Amino acid sequence: MVELSGSVVQKHKKFSNPCVPGRKPVGELIQNRPEKIDVVYFQHHQGGPLARLVNLCQQNRIRYKFLNRDELARIYNGNHQGVIARISAKENIPLHEILATAQKAYLPVLLALDQVQDPGNVGALARTALALGTGGIILPKDRSAYLGAGAYRASAGAIEQINISRVTNLARALDEARNCGFQVYAARYASDAENIFHFKIRFPAILVLGNEEKGIRPNVLKRCHKSLYVPMPGGFESLNVAQAGAIMLGQFLRYTFSS
Repeated sequence: MVELSGSVVQKHKKFSNPCVPGRKPVGELIQNRPEKIDVVYFQHHQGGPLARLVNLCQQNRIRYKFLNRDELARIYNGNHQGVIARISAKENIPLHEILATAQKAYLPVLLALDQVQDPGNVGALARTALALGTGGIILPKDRSAYLGAGAYRASAGAIEQINISRVTNLARALDEARNCGFQVYAARYASDAENIFHFKIRFPAILVLGNEEKGIRPNVLKRCHKSLYVPMPGGFESLNVAQAGAIMLGQFLRYTFSS
């Protein structure tokens, strides 16, 4: 079993995640504690023993990337043998647990972030979600922001306290949520979208926020019961995902008081 402390783990700065270097330690970590791994970095043009570790990552659905020698050295400056595992900063809450917890939350709402990649946006949303008493956040494991220093700073430490569930497939996670009685709402501008200030919100609910540039993916959008938007009568449509999410969560909370 790999111990996540001592000389095998290196932290670079406050709020940075520890990393585990070396073929044997990384192999044992993948086999024994795959849920603790955020991503595994491999050096380009290295085969042999590393090919087995790549296969293990694939079998355990662990993200991995290939980097050159200089890029690996910036992550860990010791003898890494061509492989470094970055340990997840936040304990993952299983989906069924976060769904159950959210139904009992002060604000029975979960945020689902569909490939939101800016750590600052995720951190700001975590801060708002925790302050308003939501049940937490659901993130896809792939192509989501790294919950490291940037996210921690933007969240003012909220990421340490809020429930976060990282799922392999967000669309399937929303299917499970719907089966548990959740109403799923998409935050987006569209011809069929409803003004959030006039819409009757039903709880428990999930608010889906999309990627900063591409929005919500079609397969995820199919799982949403309704699309909601924030009106901007000033004619300056410049809300980013964190600002839009904060306004919508505020309206969700206001609706609980008035209903």
